Parts: sequence; structure tokens; C-alpha cells
Amino acid sequence: MNCIHNEYIPTGRFRVSKQSAQIFQAILGTCLGVALYDHKQKAGGLIHILLPSPLGNTDFQPDTPEKYASLGIPMLINELRRMGCTTKNLKATIAGGALVGPVSRMDLGLDIGGRSANIACRILEEQGIEIISSETGGFFACTLALDLQTGETQIAPSWETAFDPDDIAQAPDTKAILATIDTLKPIPQTALKILRMFNQGIHSLDDISKELSRDQVLSARTLQMCNSVLFSGVIKIDTLKDAVMMLGGEMLVKSIITTALESYFNQIGPSGYSLCKGGLFFHAVGVACLAEQIARQTGLAPPWQAYTAGLLHDIGKVVLDQHISDHLPLFFRTLEEEGHSIVQAEEEVLGFTHCRAGVILAKKWSFSDALTEVIRHHHNPEGAKHHTNLVEIVYLADQIVGSFFTGFDVDKINALHLEPIIKKMDLDGASLVRFIDDLPLDRLTQESPHDTANAG
Repeated sequence: MNCIHNEYIPTGRFRVSKQSAQIFQAILGTCLGVALYDHKQKAGGLIHILLPSPLGNTDFQPDTPEKYASLGIPMLINELRRMGCTTKNLKATIAGGALVGPVSRMDLGLDIGGRSANIACRILEEQGIEIISSETGGFFACTLALDLQTGETQIAPSWETAFDPDDIAQAPDTKAILATIDTLKPIPQTALKILRMFNQGIHSLDDISKELSRDQVLSARTLQMCNSVLFSGVIKIDTLKDAVMMLGGEMLVKSIITTALESYFNQIGPSGYSLCKGGLFFHAVGVACLAEQIARQTGLAPPWQAYTAGLLHDIGKVVLDQHISDHLPLFFRTLEEEGHSIVQAEEEVLGFTHCRAGVILAKKWSFSDALTEVIRHHHNPEGAKHHTNLVEIVYLADQIVGSFFTGFDVDKINALHLEPIIKKMDLDGASLVRFIDDLPLDRLTQESPHDTANAG
């Protein structure tokens, strides 16, 4: 009996292997996946491409060149050549590049996935590599898998699952979901107090440091976060005093809240809203970073507030994740076959939405009215009566991250309001591409998917 290991290829990365009992997988929305395999050498690789090519001048040296089709595919080919493969024997499969969700003029104008696919085809043709299968474009996310033992590739819907009506579990009642809200381990009170102190402007750096030092576990994990790529990356921070001096108050508070939320999201079960382990947290960080960029570019909300709102917008999914695993087949079918939004699917399958659960948590934890409004309306920005700019910023960030990092969060892209909001914010396609290009891929590192091994 052979144990086959499934390895998830993160966005902007590639992997190669030779004669290995492995299956490489990439979950693709707007991103593009390219799998190459040499049957003579029994070697191959898979790349998960974010964008067509680098922005700016030709002398630009990106930190992560493999996230671009124009740079990453040649890197993958060269790596396989070093393993003894030849372009004559390599065969290619291409997938992804979808226009996920309703198509707007903005989608068609950008056509990021389509341009990535064109570049991929051109490079492969120039190298004399045969494309044996190509399924690009369309409107649905998919998974591209490469079996390193056989060279076989498979392209399938990301949420494909068997559905047997006889296996439908009884939906939880409202009392059970409310009970879960009470039993989940909350965000640490220290982090919530620091968040309120910072939002209300009644703090000093000494106050924040003293408050944080009272929670030794949170302090230690915050220092780890401060040394991550997202917050520092190159400067070694050993003490809270160093963190205050080197990062400043706002960055320190961001690291505290991000650390606290990572712990909260760790309560997600082995199956549910995310197609990869830790996906909901990675999605939250991506939305937070992008919302901060949009707020800074547009001046429509304080960047710090936008970051926090993006980080917290999906807290209700942790509650519903405790109940949804028994209903996944029906939930996925409701999303795909019946065309419901995620909020509609939640209401139909569970009788409760993550927005509703999130608002209950927001009130329980004394979040500001602005944060509560974002949690309530980030799927329907037209319903927001107050703090509309902040709600729209998080909605836009949520939709973009959902398009390019599909495996993080089982959600449906709802582009209904994208075009008017982008126009209202005076943004254009180039701005959106730059936002995507600036996302911290090293921080958005996915672990293996839930099913990491199977017997064959």
C-alpha cells in the first residue's frame, strides 16, 4: 500500500519533484496553473501564477519572480532541465484564469487570467513544449492536480463533492449556534482592550506595552508576529520595548490584533469554509492588507481602521464552521448548482449567516460601530447606512482577495457592486493590479490541504 502525499502549491510559487509518490495541487480562480511532466524522467512540476508580468520598467527585480507568468514559467522549465528533463519530452497542462463571478467591464478590461494564459502558451510554444490539455477562462474556480508517479493531470471544480440526499444531517437550531458563540475561545481580552484603547486615542506606547506584558502567551506570540515578513522581516525584534521603538505604536497594535485573530481562527475544524489549512486566517490577513492599501490610496478611511476591519470581517465563520462540516455537500451544491450567494446558502442550509454570528460577537466584544457595520454588511455594501466608505473598501478587498486566493475561503465572488464602487473610489485597472502585486505573499503561506495523504 503506497501513501500518496498531496502538496498544495501556494499562490506565486512552484514545486518540482522526480519519481515521487506525490500529487501537486493548486486551487485556481483568476490565477493560472501550469503543470509540466516528462514521462521518460518521471519528473514534473506545477506553478501557481498570480499575474501576467511585472509592473514598471524592465530593470525591476521582483522579490517573488515566480508569481509572474513571464518569469515563473521559464524558472520552472529551467529547474526541470536541471533534473534531466527535456523540452521535447515535457508535456503541459494549463488551467485557471477564470472570471470568477458575474462579469463586469472591469473584469474584461483587466483579463489578468487571460493575459497570463497567453503568455504561458507563447513561452511553451517557443520552448517546443506540447500543451496536451488547456482549460482556461470560464467563470468557476478549479483545482489543477499533477500526479508525480504517473504524470496524469486532473482539472476539477474546486468544490466538487459527492452528494447523497440520504446523508443530509439535520440543520442545527439557533440555540446550538448561539451556544457555540458562548463556548468558543474568544479573542484575548488583552488584545480587545488594546484595540479599544487605540481606537479611542486614549493610550500611550507605554500603556500598550504594559497591558500586553500582562498576557505572557500573547506577548510571546506577538513578538513572533513582529518578526514575520508582514511586520518586520529583516530587523530582529527581541523585546516589547524593541517592538515599540522599531515598529511604532500603530504597527505594534496591528501585530497584536493579527496575533490574537490567528489564535481565534485556529479553532476552525478539519473541513469547512477553507480548502486549505489556515485559509480563513490567510484570507483575513490578505483582505486586511489590501483594505489598508485601498484606504491609503483613496483617503476614504484611516488605513489602520481599514486594516482592522478587513482582519475582523469574517469572524462569524469560525462560529458556523463548528456546524457546517456535516452539511458540506448540500452547502456546496447550494452555492454552485442553485447559484446562491454564500449568505443565502448559509441561511438555507444552517438557518444562520456568518454575518449575523459576527455581529453578535462584535457586540459581545464591544467593537466600534464602524467595525460592526463592516461585519454586518461586507457582502451587501448597499445595505450599510453608516461608515459606507469603510464597508465598501472591505467589500472590494474581500472580492479581490477571493478572486486571486481561491483556496483560502469557500466563498462566491459577488461582483454586482464592484464596478460602481471602483468608479466611486476613482480607481482603475492599473491601481487594482498594483494592489494585487503588493500583497505580502510570504505572509500568505498556505499549509497542506485537509486531506494530506491517501492510500493507493
